[in-house]
Amino acid sequence: LESSPPDSPVLTVFAQDADAGNFGRVSYGLFQASDEIQKTFSINEFTGEIRLKTKLDFEKTKSYHVEIEATDGGGLSGKGSVVIEVLDVNDNAPELTISSLTSSVPENSPETVVAIIRIRDRDSGENGKMICSISDHVPFILKPSYKNFYTLVTESPLDRESRAEYNITITVSDLGTPRLTTQHTIT
Repeated sequence: LESSPPDSPVLTVFAQDADAGNFGRVSYGLFQASDEIQKTFSINEFTGEIRLKTKLDFEKTKSYHVEIEATDGGGLSGKGSVVIEVLDVNDNAPELTISSLTSSVPENSPETVVAIIRIRDRDSGENGKMICSISDHVPFILKPSYKNFYTLVTESPLDRESRAEYNITITVSDLGTPRLTTQHTIT
């Protein structure tokens, strides 16, 4: 899991040697490991247990290919590899960007575009799926336009004499666990 703390066990590799005594003792090491692999994982030379040295970030690296070398007491070695896949956790709140905002809207103009909104979430799967909504009881609607873009438009004609200003809260929630939410209010 990407939320696992440093020193968490990841997996244990095992090699067997048919020789007796010291010649049959197997030690483990990372083989030709990149700097990133060496900074991320350690292996216990006696048990073959691989542990985290640092916290993982799914959004940065989704999997690691780790080469392992097992060496017996006589200096003979064998190699194998493991693929360590990072599991995403819901650690990124949705982001909301308003790319176009009209500060004043003419009255008696339904379907007037007030704002163009873009939402995104850097998580994957259910953690990255989002719902976008606005506050109730305002004469505006939020229309999906393209992928993660929405337009905020007037739903019915506005009347400045009855109300000159509206506060509209835009809420974006992801579907992950725990559910993360971002809100932005425009006037």
